[in-house]
Amino acid sequence: MAAGNRHRKRRLDPDDDSDLDRDEAPEIHEVDLHGCTIEQAERRLLAELTRCRAVRQSPVRVITGKGFGSKGGNGVLKPAMTRWLHGPKGKELGVTLIREVNGGGALEVRIDR
Repeated sequence: MAAGNRHRKRRLDPDDDSDLDRDEAPEIHEVDLHGCTIEQAERRLLAELTRCRAVRQSPVRVITGKGFGSKGGNGVLKPAMTRWLHGPKGKELGVTLIREVNGGGALEVRIDR
């Protein structure tokens, strides 16, 4: 399977959201962007969030990694995706919340349904 083409669903970690009851944690769609360039990641994120919004699936976990494999150890993917989500495309898709989860290696994105 090519990098960045993995789809997974996991249970949302109730510890990440105090509003959720442990027994009622919804499944969360994951988009893994490891190995993508910024341009590839933007296209993939647009497609995935468009699909998730159409089927009313929120939140979505966007896995960017922490950037430890990047030159100098500073990742570029998470900051770029955060800017993109806060920008016009994110607004167009109905993004209402973006927060770091999984120790900073992922973003939880909530979409207005």
